[in-house]
Amino acid sequence: MHKKINYLIMFLVVLSLNFVFFYNVDIVRANNGKIIYVGGSGSGNYSSIQNAISESDDGDFIFVYSGNYSENIIINKSVSLFGINKKNVTIYGNDGLYSVLVKSSNVNISGFTIEKGNVGILLSGSDCKFCNITNNLIYSNFEAIRMTNTSKNNVNNNLFFRISSIGIVLYESSDNFILNNTFIELNKAIFLGRWSNNNIIAKNNITDYSYGIHLDYSFKNQILNNLIKNGDFGVYLTSSNNNTISNNLIGYNNQIGIYTISADENNIAENIFEENNKDIGKKSRPPDIKTPGFDILFVLIAILFITFVKKYK
Repeated sequence: MHKKINYLIMFLVVLSLNFVFFYNVDIVRANNGKIIYVGGSGSGNYSSIQNAISESDDGDFIFVYSGNYSENIIINKSVSLFGINKKNVTIYGNDGLYSVLVKSSNVNISGFTIEKGNVGILLSGSDCKFCNITNNLIYSNFEAIRMTNTSKNNVNNNLFFRISSIGIVLYESSDNFILNNTFIELNKAIFLGRWSNNNIIAKNNITDYSYGIHLDYSFKNQILNNLIKNGDFGVYLTSSNNNTISNNLIGYNNQIGIYTISADENNIAENIFEENNKDIGKKSRPPDIKTPGFDILFVLIAILFITFVKKYK
């Protein structure tokens, strides 16, 4: 049985990394490690995913059998975490701050349902690079995936469903890939905030949202070949420039397909618009209103002083 599992793990690793060849980027993965089993009936299998991680070394594979795992997991090693089937392997976050916290580089997470956490998967810190989050169902969280101060990670081929706030949120995170994901029923599908630059958002399917993709103070990102339909605002840019928005199908938005606020210097080209209330909208920054300077204040005080002196002289 374990021999078959070994072949399955090898297949999952190759599948989760197949985007590398298409986009010609260098994503490093852990390899040549031992395989650790969680669940199932094998002798020596762990019952807890966290215990398996604690006993693992960099480069190990952790294979998780079907079951419900109520844990708040911390991954601080370069390991690969694979579930046998995302429909049958569930990590419950128990309404904690996160269900899974990733603090290391070269981490792979694939084949899980992740639900009932404030943040489903949190990738945090400058050491968190070259991670792959692939082929998961992330359901009923406040935020599904959050990246903070990370880079060069891949979020690929996941299903985000009924997320009360944001599907994928990035803060100060650059050079990441968000590819081939499906987003259904959420407030915002993807949010890039506060200096999240040079990210690629491509070939995602986004439906039933308030905001499809929102960029705020983020630059030089590429939004390409996405399907964005049935929401309020398809693509929403605030104070973000030098981004490329191209070859997307943006349709059936109640407000505006692409809306820019103080974001006049972006490349918006070759998109297809269908049945939006308005295809493209633009709002410039209001003119600066100067507050009275010291010289004006001094004159006002002088006038008041002279008036007071004359009145009581």
